[in-house]
Amino acid sequence: MSGKADAALAAAFIPGEAASLSALLVRAAEEREAGWPSLGGRLVSPALYDLPDDAQRIARRMAGDIRALWETAGRPHFDTPRFKDAYRWLVACVRSGSIPPVLTIGEVPPLPAPAPSKFTRNS
Repeated sequence: MSGKADAALAAAFIPGEAASLSALLVRAAEEREAGWPSLGGRLVSPALYDLPDDAQRIARRMAGDIRALWETAGRPHFDTPRFKDAYRWLVACVRSGSIPPVLTIGEVPPLPAPAPSKFTRNS
């Protein structure tokens, strides 16, 4: 974060290094919990899970606070050039095979017709 966001972190007495570490630790855990695919092909346990339960709760709470500050600051660094870079990176990953391609609607075979139900009235 920068500008207004840095001022918000300072006003909330959250050191920038602690904010970054909490956000990174929690993001990795949330991606794992949401079932995001591993680009390397092997599942690695997020570092957050190695911390004691109270430290995990603190990190998750701080990450939530940081997200709220980021939203309030107008979501800095969430702009068109970054979307373009992310899209290029995603395309490169698909082309390299590290992420399997997702079928588009035109490539998905149609669903088979449902079997007639014995409860359907045939006249």
